[in-house]
Amino acid sequence: MNRIIPFVTLVLFSTHCYSSASYPNNEVDIGKSGDLSKVSRTIKLTQVDNMFLPSEITVNEGETIQFVIKNGGSRKHEMLMGSMVDLKKVANMRRMFPEKDHSEAHLVQLEPGEQKEFIWQFTNAGTINFACPLPGHFKKMRGTITVEKK
Repeated sequence: MNRIIPFVTLVLFSTHCYSSASYPNNEVDIGKSGDLSKVSRTIKLTQVDNMFLPSEITVNEGETIQFVIKNGGSRKHEMLMGSMVDLKKVANMRRMFPEKDHSEAHLVQLEPGEQKEFIWQFTNAGTINFACPLPGHFKKMRGTITVEKK
């Protein structure tokens, strides 16, 4: 019986941490999933081991962007958008539970050589961060998106 209690506590703790690091309704503070018919431009990003190219992007408030992301590295990578506080929470959870499935609208997972696209509408001016939250990647694989007021 004593072995079950720590396991249940760990499961409850991990469930709470993941839920607090996620975003309600798949929305980040300055955006949401976009509509392909409203895309104003395409931005290409390349992931190489330990960096994003480019790592700084500027868009306009209200703009809908189609991101084309290619993993040019030799390891699996991800791109997750959010505030730095939330990205750090997710990166910490990934270290603790690396095999947990993730499916946020603002997350792209890529195997080496793979390319994927996603569409995002930036609804408010400000700065949004992106990073690869996988263990050992987070400290170097980061970038920012500056959303300029119209």
